[in-house]
Amino acid sequence: MAEKTKKSFFETRLMRSKIKSRTVSLFPEAGLGYLVGPILALLGNGVINIWLIQYWDKVLGLKTWAPLFEVLLPIFSSIFIIAGNILVGRLMERKPTLAGKARPLILLGMPIILVAMLLLFLVPFPGAAQEGAAAGSFDGGLVASIFIAVGYVLYYALAWPMYYTSHSALVNLSTRDGGKRGLLGTAIMAAQLGAAGVSGMAGGWLVKLIGLLPVYKYNTIITNAQGLPETVSVSTNDYVDIANKLKDNPLFQYTTVISREQANQKWVILMIVMVAALILGCLLEYFFTRERITEENIKNAEAAGEGDHKGEAKKVSMGKQIAICFKDKYWWLLMAFWFLYQFGGMMKNNDLSFFSQAFTGDVATSSDINTLGAIPTALGMVIVWPLAAKLTKSKTISLGGVLAALAAAASFSVLSLVNGQEVLTNVADIAKFKGISIASFCIKAIGTAPAMYISIALMANVLDHQEAVYGVRTDGFTMAVYGSIMAAMSGICNGIIVGLDNAIPGTYDKQWLHTILSYGVEGACYLIIAAMFIFMNVEKFTNADNKAIVADQKAEVLAAGGKWIEPDVRAKQEEEENNRLVEEARVAELKETCEKKGLNFEEENAKFLTKKAEADKKAADKKAAAEAKKQAKLDAMTAEQKAAMEEKAKARKEKQEQKDAAALVELNKIRERAGREAVAA
Repeated sequence: MAEKTKKSFFETRLMRSKIKSRTVSLFPEAGLGYLVGPILALLGNGVINIWLIQYWDKVLGLKTWAPLFEVLLPIFSSIFIIAGNILVGRLMERKPTLAGKARPLILLGMPIILVAMLLLFLVPFPGAAQEGAAAGSFDGGLVASIFIAVGYVLYYALAWPMYYTSHSALVNLSTRDGGKRGLLGTAIMAAQLGAAGVSGMAGGWLVKLIGLLPVYKYNTIITNAQGLPETVSVSTNDYVDIANKLKDNPLFQYTTVISREQANQKWVILMIVMVAALILGCLLEYFFTRERITEENIKNAEAAGEGDHKGEAKKVSMGKQIAICFKDKYWWLLMAFWFLYQFGGMMKNNDLSFFSQAFTGDVATSSDINTLGAIPTALGMVIVWPLAAKLTKSKTISLGGVLAALAAAASFSVLSLVNGQEVLTNVADIAKFKGISIASFCIKAIGTAPAMYISIALMANVLDHQEAVYGVRTDGFTMAVYGSIMAAMSGICNGIIVGLDNAIPGTYDKQWLHTILSYGVEGACYLIIAAMFIFMNVEKFTNADNKAIVADQKAEVLAAGGKWIEPDVRAKQEEEENNRLVEEARVAELKETCEKKGLNFEEENAKFLTKKAEADKKAADKKAAAEAKKQAKLDAMTAEQKAAMEEKAKARKEKQEQKDAAALVELNKIRERAGREAVAA
């Protein structure tokens, strides 16, 4: 027998998960571990994804002294980002313990993220960024470029994958219960959307309120609604726009309301706040999540005698995971989905501030659009799962994709409001612009809601299907690819946005460009997704996959001479043992407290037990009342109604059993082609 090793730091009592129950709970697990914690941890990333390019472009002035660097850095950094995510995927699979394969990386990555976030916004202010500097000048630009490049690559290629790849794997590793997995998937996607939404919603207002971007004002003459010339004040965040006007007219006058140096100082303060939110969020996510599937695999490996040490499971090589993924059509459909989902979403999120600037001269409208657009996105969380239960996840995503594409097409009507103006200045036109933009965004948000909320749960279906077919899970490689797509796409989109924006000089042309980037690209992506997901039918294998996985685990344990315990029974035993340990710890802690304070232990313990009994009785009464209400409803039904209801339930059950039987037959054929034995019906 191999010598037992010490427990890892993450398995010590101090670092153990606070989630002890064998089943997923709404609170604190879903509420703190998958919603509140991730929202706080993701806030900084939301700000960086959306506003970093504006910081480079408008505050540091990269477009004036390093325009090619500004475009190419985020695009070519994708190579390092992919490598970083693959590295994190390998780390996840290196030595899983009872603490999990993903959870420890969330804490290990936290200090790296802190350093990278600060480095991104502690850039030495380049002399070339001063007002009046000529494009292409390079005073102090080399040092600034080094800071920018190192900070960007460190953040996106190493720091963020350490958190995000691990964070994204948690739903897949949390439970095999499809319903509970759906709850956690909804919570974690709501967190991601919430963080991005807050960044988008508050971002435009914060820019204006605390001065995160420079502001310049000048007067221009327009033709008003009566056809008469009128002088109006126009504001812009873009010094290049001012420089071009000075070039055309040396007598052109403007006022600097907020300088670049002033705006730069505000970013450092904002990042310190974001760092504090990150620390709290990572701690909540680590302590209030639990990898039940990792624990299950470790315990099965122990029972079969396959673990190298206590608390370790057999490892699956990255090469084997890659081979499995590359021949799985569902995996390819899923990765194509993530590419389109993130490309369209990042293009929309990151360009919306440019869209707002192109039409109104500032970024505040982007916050108006994001804020009102968040309402249907939040409502979508309520309606998506009932639809998915009725139609399947993939069909719900397809239908939503069609709606999103139609809404995106409708948004192009904003271009009819421009009529050759530089920016919209008429109050009525601005109101119409906001109305069309917000309405299109809201309808599109309803269409994109299914993809947002149920795609993570669908990915878990794909990973379970691979385990059922090949006997191993590909979480490491799959999450590495997923994380690469999610992390790299922000930079790729930013590079495309700023490159095209720099290349197109005319205001009207920019308005066309940013309408396409903010609305059209995402609409086209969702139209492709809608067509593609017609072939995504992995969900039909759900029950057959679970049956195959349990059968394989049982055969493995018995073949090694171990004792097989059904997963439900083992989970119940573990919960009972954990409750016993928790009670022992409570008693010991109370005795220590009583000794310190001179209290009577028996009396204090009796008080606690009395309160606990009252709480237990209240919960039992509530449950009994709910059951009585349900029974009363049944008693009120006529015999014919009861018979009809039972017949309907029976028919539904028989139909599902037929589907499951057919799926098992198909699964066995796939397993046989993979060189594995069929699962008994």
